[in-house]
Amino acid sequence: MSKSSLPVRSGLAQESLSLSLFYARATLQRLARGWRRWVLSILLIAFILTSLPGDHIPPDERFKYQVRTLTGPYEFSLWAWEARGLAQKAWETVADPSDDIPPGERARIVREYVAAARRIGALEGRIERIYADSSVVDPDAATAPLRSEIARLRELQRGRRPIAEAILQAQISAVLREEGLTLLGQVWPPVKFSFAEPPYYLIISPRARIELYMGVYLQPDLPLNQHVLLESQVESLDNVSALVEGVGGFGAYPTMVIDRASLDWILNTIAHEWTHNYLAFHPLGWHYYDSNDTVTLNETVASIVGDEVGAKALARFYPDLVPPERTPPSQKRPVEPPEFDFGQEMRATRLAVDALLAKGYIDEAEAFMEARRRRFLSYGYAIRRLNQAYFAFHGSYATSPGAVDPIGPKLIRLRELSPSLAAFLRSVARITSVAELDAMLEAHGAAP
Repeated sequence: MSKSSLPVRSGLAQESLSLSLFYARATLQRLARGWRRWVLSILLIAFILTSLPGDHIPPDERFKYQVRTLTGPYEFSLWAWEARGLAQKAWETVADPSDDIPPGERARIVREYVAAARRIGALEGRIERIYADSSVVDPDAATAPLRSEIARLRELQRGRRPIAEAILQAQISAVLREEGLTLLGQVWPPVKFSFAEPPYYLIISPRARIELYMGVYLQPDLPLNQHVLLESQVESLDNVSALVEGVGGFGAYPTMVIDRASLDWILNTIAHEWTHNYLAFHPLGWHYYDSNDTVTLNETVASIVGDEVGAKALARFYPDLVPPERTPPSQKRPVEPPEFDFGQEMRATRLAVDALLAKGYIDEAEAFMEARRRRFLSYGYAIRRLNQAYFAFHGSYATSPGAVDPIGPKLIRLRELSPSLAAFLRSVARITSVAELDAMLEAHGAAP
């Protein structure tokens, strides 16, 4: 068994560290600009920190610094992305690339774009499966032709992308307007997104419990072999579990959405990320990073709104893609239970892991997760790593299969009790804690 002890902050040590960093920053201001300055900065601060006696540096600060030293060359710049994205969207507002597209042609253009993007997604899936297969000796060489084909297809998609984006923005805006989510008659904030490669996310959790201890966004073009290396390097620093995971969307402005998915998923995700933009103007969004609970509240609200708005957009603009209604219970024929239910299996895995970790059986929990990962793989679910960091990330979406948090059912119940989607969103946007959510449910006459 292994025991985890994440560092504890020390006030006196913090003062010593702050003084040392003051001299480090003063020195760094004199270094040359550009790439060379970045390298020299890292080397100088590393020298100062490693030269101090160990008890003068708070261990958690040392750990975080060491992580950022590893991730520094690969970190994602949100400000650079938003500057480019806002400039592009401002220009498209003046000259909408979809203005000349007849209404009857708009759905066809989106379908064609998404179909081509899904071909790219299929190739990426093959790459993931190769890396997940431990029998492949050299996954880099095995995936080289696939990566070349992906690069070629992405270049072909570049010209069609702005038109498809503009059409989808208008479609989601139309549904939000119908739902009453407007300010002075206009959807606010405006729906703006880009089909782009969202950043990867490095998740770090203690090994002894499932908790999002630290996260770092990484560049979207970071290759998979570098993911593996970073995870290994981070885990060697302390008693932690690490995972680099892709995200389907990113709540910047304009938001980022991947295009290598089904159209219903894309519509849901555009609306999901718009919800984060909406919440950024309200208390719930302001307190996103306060705790694991506030992260879960934000993400689950966005999932509920995104799924509902996305489903309505699909029904209105792409009705042939709407799944058939379920057969009424009286007409159902007895059916055999599915051979493998991913949601149930993942939830059972999470509960078993929590129980093992609660007893201090860390190594046993990790061996169990690896055995379960192989089982998921045998049923076609290419999970590259299943560890504490995986659940720390996926558990923040309380409607996802890996979640066991009661926040999800509470928010779903509140939506059922709300007269409209707009009323639900405006209500939850004001809360900042689970206690306030419980009080809101009680006000509706429901037990929290």
